[in-house]
Amino acid sequence: MRLTVLILVTLLGGSNAQAFECTNITVPSSFVICSDPELMRLGDQRQAALNDARGRIGEDAWPALWEDQKVWVRSYATACGVPPDRPAPLPVSPSVQACFKRAAEARIAYIQRYGLAPGSPPVAVGSDRVGPGFDCSRVAAPLALMICADRDLSLVDFRFNQAYWALLQQLGPGGQRQLKEEDIAFIDQVQERCGVLRFGLLNAETWRSRDCVKDAYQQQRNMWVARLRGPAREEATRPPETHIALQKALQQLGFIPTGPIDGVYAQAIRNGIVAWQSARGFAVTGLLGDVDAGKIEREAMASPPPYSGPSTPPGPTGEEISLKNDGGVYEVGVRINRAITLDFIVDSGASDVSIPADVAMTLARAGTISGSDFIGDREYRLGDGSTLKSERFVLRELKLALRSCKTSSQV
Repeated sequence: MRLTVLILVTLLGGSNAQAFECTNITVPSSFVICSDPELMRLGDQRQAALNDARGRIGEDAWPALWEDQKVWVRSYATACGVPPDRPAPLPVSPSVQACFKRAAEARIAYIQRYGLAPGSPPVAVGSDRVGPGFDCSRVAAPLALMICADRDLSLVDFRFNQAYWALLQQLGPGGQRQLKEEDIAFIDQVQERCGVLRFGLLNAETWRSRDCVKDAYQQQRNMWVARLRGPAREEATRPPETHIALQKALQQLGFIPTGPIDGVYAQAIRNGIVAWQSARGFAVTGLLGDVDAGKIEREAMASPPPYSGPSTPPGPTGEEISLKNDGGVYEVGVRINRAITLDFIVDSGASDVSIPADVAMTLARAGTISGSDFIGDREYRLGDGSTLKSERFVLRELKLALRSCKTSSQV
């Protein structure tokens, strides 16, 4: 007997996996997710984050994250108004969909940084997202995690910091300490007024304070902008995209060091602005008003990009995988669930992976598959035209030579 194993990523190329399945659903929260393509996309993204986290933290630490995930699954839908014991009202209201989306984005941000040490690379929050004004990989407080997970809050925090750094520069050494204390007090007041816990996990309950947090940050930004004048006000009210582009231009011109472009005009960026103003013989303010901003833009456009060395012809984008010819068929070595290595026959037309029953039993004895991984049986048509009914289960990892394909069951 042979067991056919369903995997959610094609072994040797093919289409992208879909982690969230909308056929034969019965759970009320699943009806909400399947009613909206964006929620389905977030479900896929959340599953991919779980797969990555499992590989990152290892099997010893995985059960703790899995239990944490199950608690979240049981709690977030109820907090969004969809109890687990009765169907969700259809059509699903926009407010419920929005709540599900915020909860999903928050959870993805949480999983992406799960087990990461401070100073590790920032959380991937989307190439088109602006903000926030701090490094999401270094935060643990629910307020900061919520800001990192929410696109709108990230932008609000960016604009908040845009005004803060401009005001800090305008005040000069004599008033900077007071502004820093004002900023710390504001964060404390937001947590108190909006009911945001200072410690703990980012959960659905925290998301109830989301609108309160957004309003508070916008109000504080407006108060700071009202205190600005001249170049400082022009800098703080500039569109975020232009604000970031000016930082890139200063880097291109060599006045600030290479590194991430985040739009935060902290001390290193101020030093670069001062150096540029001094080198060009302009008034040294450390601020980028509209006149100076226009000059930097024109100078950067006229300046060639930094030299990156001689060009080389593009090479192959993939990695070479060694194949072995055995009796007219090609085989490749594959390591399964980090437990056993076998030679697999390469079949470009196959949709699933087939392994012998004794290999499945070995994986079970090694503790890398369990009863919860089995997902029912299915009838398959083999290459010789015969049919075979086989059980299916999910593999956690297939490592193909130097290439790794991670899979997991639906969550």
